[in-house]
Amino acid sequence: MLCQLNISHRYKSLNFDLRKKKISFLIFHYTETNDLAKAIKLLTSKKRKVSCHYVIDTNGEIYNLVDESKRAWHAGESKWKMSEDINSRSIGIEIVYPGEILRKKYKKQQIKSVIKLSRFLKNKYRILNCNILGHSDIAPNRKIDPGIYFPWEFLSKNSIGLWAKNRMDNSRLDKDGLKFFLKNLQKIGYPYLQLNNTSNLNNFVIESFHRHHLPNMVKSKPNGTSLNKTIDLLKISID
Repeated sequence: MLCQLNISHRYKSLNFDLRKKKISFLIFHYTETNDLAKAIKLLTSKKRKVSCHYVIDTNGEIYNLVDESKRAWHAGESKWKMSEDINSRSIGIEIVYPGEILRKKYKKQQIKSVIKLSRFLKNKYRILNCNILGHSDIAPNRKIDPGIYFPWEFLSKNSIGLWAKNRMDNSRLDKDGLKFFLKNLQKIGYPYLQLNNTSNLNNFVIESFHRHHLPNMVKSKPNGTSLNKTIDLLKISID
């Protein structure tokens, strides 16, 4: 039950409206703040008009800002597969974290709370692991959170999200290999891809994929390891 998670309702945001779709996604963000107070100020600001359903502080405490039945404003312009209006389809979880530029790991107590809350929400709304994503996955052209230090692999070991083991292959992708790789990204769900050209938008999507699934390859061109990862993710994408 939700009460077992020890959820605080101390803070509330008025930045929400009515849901138009059934909940089927769980989206992780970081606040890009050093502390909870600054995060709450941002997520309740009438001027900024952003919010989320839950905030997890550095000590693992969980705060509910917007009722789950309402459409919080956390995803912005975003897509996944054929789904748009991700705000209407998702629960948004913000994690108090200063940003990956500082190269800090997430706090252990935070991640414990992320797992507890995510398990509860996943079971409550029957959310598929393939629909448990980061902001950068659904908005690759403008977002990088929850960043390269977010422990996706550890979460997957706790039945949260998808993860495939690395199959190393440092060979470069030829033209056909790159097209195969981009098609696989599209099948996984990544939006905005243009298969018939080498647009800058494709580079944002590739970076987003690496950021989530191969963080050591951020700022690198895709290679055989990247392709192998897409193949293996597609094999396990059906829960």
